[in-house]
Amino acid sequence: MVIALTAYAVLGGADFGGGVWDLLARGPRAGAQRRAIARAMGPVWEANHVWLIFALVLLFTAFPRAFSALSIALFVPFHLVLAGIVLRGAAFVFRAPGAQAAGPGRAWTSVFGAASTITPFLLGTTLAAVSSGGVRVSEDAVRVDPLQTWFSPFSLLVGALTVALCAYLAAVYLAVETSGELREDFRRRALAAGAAVALLAAILLPLAPHTAPHLWELLSERGRPLV
Repeated sequence: MVIALTAYAVLGGADFGGGVWDLLARGPRAGAQRRAIARAMGPVWEANHVWLIFALVLLFTAFPRAFSALSIALFVPFHLVLAGIVLRGAAFVFRAPGAQAAGPGRAWTSVFGAASTITPFLLGTTLAAVSSGGVRVSEDAVRVDPLQTWFSPFSLLVGALTVALCAYLAAVYLAVETSGELREDFRRRALAAGAAVALLAAILLPLAPHTAPHLWELLSERGRPLV
């Protein structure tokens, strides 16, 4: 399951990041940037979600109690994530030149970019909620405090870090896939996204030992040999 989640974080993260840069495309080469993103994502954007489905099936079959608890505690964010995945997939298809009859291309472009940004943000806040102990399971109930869990500074920062990581992965991939001025555009965006990742990580590091002590222990002690 760890392998599946890691694969989804890297491959699906770059997929989401392409949508982030599509939303932020500006200037005289905005159209060319969006076309480059569409070409890079086109062959793989549906396949990346197979890793998420694989991880969920493993969780359901191997850890049914954990799956049940998470399904109850994370009901709202999980459904918002599902809606975001469906909307970005539909928008990616409907904004194509051959599908303009389905609606205005600019509107679908906005939906695609917004869904690609909000979905990884929600995935990040969900990870923060679980790792910080915001979801508590007892013998008879699953308890979660929405305000303290979803809107805490730690959760919001992890959500922002997730979006920045996705944008960084996409920019690096697109810099390799393109050439000339487009490559320079995405190279600069990769540097900017990398700086944002470093800044957010520096802010989160002092918070993690107190807000998510179990996760911090795993990363700092048990995960040290991997580093």
